[in-house]
Amino acid sequence: MTLVRRALDDFRANPFAHGAILMLPLIQFGLNYFVSVEAVLCIAIIYFTRLKIQALPTAVTVIAVSLSLLWASVFLPDAPMLPRELRLGVDLMLLFWLIAGSARHDVTRFNGNWALIMLLGLALLTFAQAIGGHKGISLYMPKKLYVNQDDGMLADAWVKQARDHGYDFSIRPTGFYSEPSYLGGVSLLLNFICLHTLEGRRRMVASVVAIAICAAAQTFYGAIANVAIAAAYHHRRIDKMFVITVAILALSLLALPLFAAEPGRIEKILSGQDVSTGLRVTQPFELLGYVLAHEPFGIPQTIAKDYFEHRNLIVRFEDVPFHNGALNLIFSYGWPGFIVLFLLLLATGSPICALFMVLLMCQNGASLDFDKLFMLTFAVQIARGSKAAHLARQQLAGVMRHGARVRSPSLSA
Repeated sequence: MTLVRRALDDFRANPFAHGAILMLPLIQFGLNYFVSVEAVLCIAIIYFTRLKIQALPTAVTVIAVSLSLLWASVFLPDAPMLPRELRLGVDLMLLFWLIAGSARHDVTRFNGNWALIMLLGLALLTFAQAIGGHKGISLYMPKKLYVNQDDGMLADAWVKQARDHGYDFSIRPTGFYSEPSYLGGVSLLLNFICLHTLEGRRRMVASVVAIAICAAAQTFYGAIANVAIAAAYHHRRIDKMFVITVAILALSLLALPLFAAEPGRIEKILSGQDVSTGLRVTQPFELLGYVLAHEPFGIPQTIAKDYFEHRNLIVRFEDVPFHNGALNLIFSYGWPGFIVLFLLLLATGSPICALFMVLLMCQNGASLDFDKLFMLTFAVQIARGSKAAHLARQQLAGVMRHGARVRSPSLSA
């Protein structure tokens, strides 16, 4: 009863933040994009944030979007989908205003143990899916729950196809989500929150659990991102953190054969033949130079695929180099996209928040969708609130120590 009472007290202290943590497993569920859990969370974070409209980022966004659409209309054969392109532009401006704004909920009363418990729950489900998958037991979420339920890449869709054709399946764990990389992104978010709200051993447990989740799901980008954010947070104790990080990576790599749905995945990544790595890293960088040289104001996202296919730069049904959200800003807006990305990172207010933004945006290509607006804003608000609370405690301790030194001479006299 004590734990339940404490949980209720936490929820009453900050219902939005604790409720958001509870809704994270459901973030990809919904009837469609606009009637979904991610839309609800996005509306909630907007409501609980004092938006700060900044002139320079807003002007740069308007100019970048306008130049991209004008360039496409004049020089490119395909016409972009104007409503979607304008929505993405509005989302980009909204992200600036949210990041620059301040929280209307009491961040200092958020209990980071909720994020740690959610991480542990995700770990249990991930390991269960990994073990069950090897024994022909499907523990994946039904595809009808997802917004993108018609996507043939969903784990449940793969299981159904395998059973319909009578062959065994071995699919990487996805947790509550549509793909392993999204599981890695959520683990990164929870790890980032735990780093800023927990102390001592619990903070280290959170990082280890987040990396273990990514290792079991074989999402190597997720594992690297979690290691990077933990190392950046502990940079003042980098020697100790370096040893721990290397040990975690070594254990993760040794554990992979126990969970591997693709036993040769490491070899594929190291040889540059892994599809997931290619879509997020190799192919985007290979095409970036071409875009900047030939389309200085970028290619609108709604025609980018056709643009690359017509020029034989990608192979239909094989290459989709748009799974890196940070680089998608450069693809969409060309050279002005660098300014947009720089201003976004600057708006976070701290190097570690900027690093988190880059890592989360690179998790998939939808850097301006509702879920990313919520995740990025929520994480930055928690980090800022925790830092402010820590500085306040330090100042209070300094004042108390100074008062003690002032009183001590009179007492001795």
